[in-house]
Amino acid sequence: MATIQSETDCYDIIEVLGKGTFGEVAKGWRRSTGEMVAIKILKNDAYRNRIIKNELKLLRCMRGLDPEEAHVIRFLEFFHDALKFYLVFELLEQNLFEFQKENNFAPLPARHIRTVTLQVLRALARLKELAIIHADLKPENIMLVDQTRCPFRVKVIDFGSASIFSEVRYVKEPYIQSRFYRAPEILLGLPFCEKVDVWSLGCVMAELHLGWPLYPGNNEYDQVRYICETQGLPKPHLLHAARKAHHFFKRNPHPDASNPWQLKSSADYLAETKRPGPELFDPSSCPGEWLSEPDWTLEGVRGPLAQGLPPHHVHPHGAPRTTSFLQHVGGHH
Repeated sequence: MATIQSETDCYDIIEVLGKGTFGEVAKGWRRSTGEMVAIKILKNDAYRNRIIKNELKLLRCMRGLDPEEAHVIRFLEFFHDALKFYLVFELLEQNLFEFQKENNFAPLPARHIRTVTLQVLRALARLKELAIIHADLKPENIMLVDQTRCPFRVKVIDFGSASIFSEVRYVKEPYIQSRFYRAPEILLGLPFCEKVDVWSLGCVMAELHLGWPLYPGNNEYDQVRYICETQGLPKPHLLHAARKAHHFFKRNPHPDASNPWQLKSSADYLAETKRPGPELFDPSSCPGEWLSEPDWTLEGVRGPLAQGLPPHHVHPHGAPRTTSFLQHVGGHH
């Protein structure tokens, strides 16, 4: 059994919980407290150093939050040696994707979806107060705390892709949000804000209800196609302003058309990018409200979603403290 040591503590590695592109997550025993923790381990190189610096900056911004009230993962400490970086968090039980998989992706009852949604909305409201955009909300990044003692109590994890609102102009779009949960602003190359997290949450809610992703695109074109099929084409003024509109849309050759733009065909997309796209049906030309929803995070926390929730969700300080996290470093999308 390996042992790693920070300046103030010592950790015995019990087992590796998950591996991904950027590193691995291990379950460890913290000797000073006797609690089990989750240790995110990354190689000590220049590329991962940039990733770690960004995550640390966001985690330090969140120090003033109560992790129980704000429904965010509790960060314990950071340290490194010549070979590895180590981020230590409380250990949570299971992410929502793993939970769905264990239950054969059966649709989750609406009352449980409401319980989860309210807590994530509360987390987003607290992050907004700090001008933080999570930018990678998905089932893998929403963790069940302790399903036996506190059913469907959740926390948001993984701030490796998060950013401060004032700094989003420096962010490269392809690395923002996992594709199934990627907001229209990101797909089209429009200015964006924390509302992209609300779009992602809506996609997660639908996935919990359906048992499969709402918009399971194989690529960004496919993702745009799915959204057009349910929301209609984006309004013309959005496409005029979007830097990436020409990737997915072309001018409508019919001068009397209600929308001067139309979605490119699968054949057009394939010819231009050499990437296969599925066959389409013609989406409605009725302009939809394509951008992420208005700011309903606080309204959701205070409104109908909160009615009838168990006391330990409405008043999180009444819930028992637990020491339980695992996040597969990487995801199924």
